[in-house]
Amino acid sequence: MALAQVVYQISTDKDFASRLQSDPHGALDEQGWFLSKEEIAFLLSTLRSNTERTEIRRIVKPLFYGGWR
Repeated sequence: MALAQVVYQISTDKDFASRLQSDPHGALDEQGWFLSKEEIAFLLSTLRSNTERTEIRRIVKPLFYGGWR
C-alpha cells in the first residue's frame, strides 16, 4: 500500500516529488513509508523522465486502475 500512497503524494505535492528526487530515503522516512529498491528506482526514473504533472498522472492512472498488485 505504501507505493500507492507515495504515487498519490507525488501527484498532489510538488515539494514532496522534488524532495523525493533529491533525497528519496529522507522524503520517504519523513512520511513513515518504506519502499523496496525496485519501487524507488521506478519512481525516480519516472520523475526524472516526466517532470510535467500531466505526464506523472498518465503513469499513475494505470497503477491505480490497472491492478498493479
